[in-house]
This record gives sequence, structure tokens and C-alpha cells, in this order.
Amino acid sequence: MKSHVMSGWLAWAAIAVIQFGLSNLILPLTTALAEQASGVPDGSGIALMLLVRATKLLHFPIVTLALYPREWFPGNWIYLPMAANSMIWAFMIRWLIGLFQKAR
Repeated sequence: MKSHVMSGWLAWAAIAVIQFGLSNLILPLTTALAEQASGVPDGSGIALMLLVRATKLLHFPIVTLALYPREWFPGNWIYLPMAANSMIWAFMIRWLIGLFQKAR
């Protein structure tokens, strides 16, 4: 039983770290693509649109909905709500995995 609980916590932590990494990696990619597309007369294109939507999805709910005043987290302190956001994602994904396992 103890190893089962430990593996659950490790899975939760791994999901949180992966989500945190992805949400931080997508920001510079989206910014770089937006800078390149700013001078194009045709517009930003579908790639940038998909990246912006993926960014909003990965930062949902805390960062996307701005459930905190930005002044509370100046500079690199922004990583605190982003980490909390990743923990929420990990909790929900782990809960869904457990729900599907019980259904089988």
C-alpha cells in the first residue's frame, strides 16, 4: 500500500513538472513566431494562432484568467502562480487517470 501511494505522488509530481516545463517552453516560441509574423502583410498564420491557443490552454485557469494581481508577483515571482497552475493540472490529470482506471 505504501508503494502504491508513493507511485501516485511520483506520477503527480512528474505530471506537474512536465506541464510546468511545457507552459514555460511555449512562451518564447510563441513570442518569437509573433515577432516574425508582425511584418508579414498576410497576418500571423495558423501556426501562431495554434500556439497562442495552446499557450492559453496550458496557462488555464490561474494565469489565463489572471486570478491574482500581477503586482503581487513581480519579475521571476510569476513562476509561483505558474507552479500552482501546474499542480492543479497534475491533480486533475491524475484524478482523470484514476477515474478511468476505476471504470475499467
